[in-house]
Amino acid sequence: MIPGYATIPVNVKLEEQADDSFVFSGEEGLTTPPAMLIVRSDAKPVILNVKVEGKISVEGKVSATATTKLSETAQAGLTGSWNLSATSSGESTPLFFVWSAIDLEKPNFENAAALVNLFGSMILFNVLNQVTFHEDGNITAKYWENFSMENMFANQDKGQLIASHDDWSDSPKNLAFWYAKNSMIYIVPSINAIAQQVNGDNEDVDISNSEDIVTLLAKLKEYNIDVDALLPIVMQWITEGIPVKYVKTGDALKIYIDKEMAAPFITPLLPALDKLQEDMEKIIEAGEDENTIEMIQLVLGVLQIEKLTDIKTIWEENTNEFEISLNFVSAK
Repeated sequence: MIPGYATIPVNVKLEEQADDSFVFSGEEGLTTPPAMLIVRSDAKPVILNVKVEGKISVEGKVSATATTKLSETAQAGLTGSWNLSATSSGESTPLFFVWSAIDLEKPNFENAAALVNLFGSMILFNVLNQVTFHEDGNITAKYWENFSMENMFANQDKGQLIASHDDWSDSPKNLAFWYAKNSMIYIVPSINAIAQQVNGDNEDVDISNSEDIVTLLAKLKEYNIDVDALLPIVMQWITEGIPVKYVKTGDALKIYIDKEMAAPFITPLLPALDKLQEDMEKIIEAGEDENTIEMIQLVLGVLQIEKLTDIKTIWEENTNEFEISLNFVSAK
């Protein structure tokens, strides 16, 4: 009845009616967020309030409804619709990426980050229009289903990125949830629901227990990924939500991750670059897939690196600041 919860006990008060039927109602404050894996604790304060109402007829038939609402603390003043920022320059671009260097004379990603800001923001502005944080804990979005590179550069005017379409699609509810705690927004994706939405309601999709997650991650070991270091992070994400920092200033909202937050996730992935570099070199040496080779050369050129393993060196030895942010303005 309530996505993300296997069971929710709620005490209700029964009131007998004149026709000998009963109506009932009750409310319960949940101290844990919705989760893909049902792992509960006694954490406080209350995150979600669940209210149930219903009726028991004289024939013994029970009907009931349940509604949810995030607590005021968990809403943190963020409830409502937020439009993607339309500014095409400065730190309020839709996507803002910082990867600054300790030593500019050594390989670094400062110029590549600037290109990501430009092209990433233009693409993002053409596929995402608005995000809504609902008071019932849902996240929905207005997005564009038919994006193409052809219209990405079509409309730019006075420093604004103007989408060339008005026909935005609305994502359904119960695909992702949110709540705020300790100056963080926690995003809780419903993996099964998202996968079924993408795959056309494929009922075979099921990621619902820790054994499935462990099995899935184990496949990454062939790329030398440190699964043992990655697993606790992933398990925390699917039991508590994916944490992101936020700053709300007036009608502006910045949602971001910084180097401190990214490091525990990125570090276990870095060993995969050696394997990917080997695979890439084999493709180039074979010389059979010209399109793939051209794409590889383009990516390396944009990143201004000679080989993928340079990314590891830059991250470990020449990274000063690292931050990825999405920027919004209130739709009020």
